[in-house]
Amino acid sequence: MIAVFPMLLAAASPESTGLTAIGEFLATGGYVMLMIVLCSFLSVTIMISAWLRLRDHLVLPINVMSQLRSLPSYAAKGDIKPLQEFLQQDDSLLAKLGSLAISGTFSSRQECVDTLTARAKEELHHLERGIPMLEVMVTVAPLLGLLGTTAGLVGMFSAFGSEAGPDTTEVAREIGVALRCTIAGLFVAVPSVVAHTYFVRRLDTIGVRLESIMHETIQTFFAHFEVQRGGSSSERP
Repeated sequence: MIAVFPMLLAAASPESTGLTAIGEFLATGGYVMLMIVLCSFLSVTIMISAWLRLRDHLVLPINVMSQLRSLPSYAAKGDIKPLQEFLQQDDSLLAKLGSLAISGTFSSRQECVDTLTARAKEELHHLERGIPMLEVMVTVAPLLGLLGTTAGLVGMFSAFGSEAGPDTTEVAREIGVALRCTIAGLFVAVPSVVAHTYFVRRLDTIGVRLESIMHETIQTFFAHFEVQRGGSSSERP
């Protein structure tokens, strides 16, 4: 199956020797190289998906942060409904949590904190989906490269042991297979470990900022508004 790569590349662009060389590089690795290529496709897909999910305007929009920090001004006007409506119209993670924090459905501050903490953990877990697979690729890709290397070495020693004497062409080909699989495995593992580290740090940053903003929002809301059992809130006299 992987032998199709060079033919497709050559047919698409006969003069592009660079792409043809890449196709030949992949074709010599056999089924092990095919598995490494599939790992690379999976890693790239996870990276793109995680980057799209963790963009600022979907997680921590600046305008939503500024509105939540303007909560005292809404309290001074005695009307929090404009802020609630603004947050309900925004689809970001911060807007969802902020809308819940100022909904007035919690009878105590601690109840609000506990609920928001549980909801934030759930949302962060949702944002994290797929990212642990990058850590798996960091381990699997070099192991596949090692498997290809071992298979190449077995073929090389088999060529040495032939009755007609060592087949130098076959020995050279098997050495090439062994080295190329190792290179391909590392080529997948290195970007995966970099991307995994970046996304984990990004999630940690989002979690810390969410905790800080939600703590400030809850404190300000309960300091300026009375929460009634009926689910409505009124400004303190």
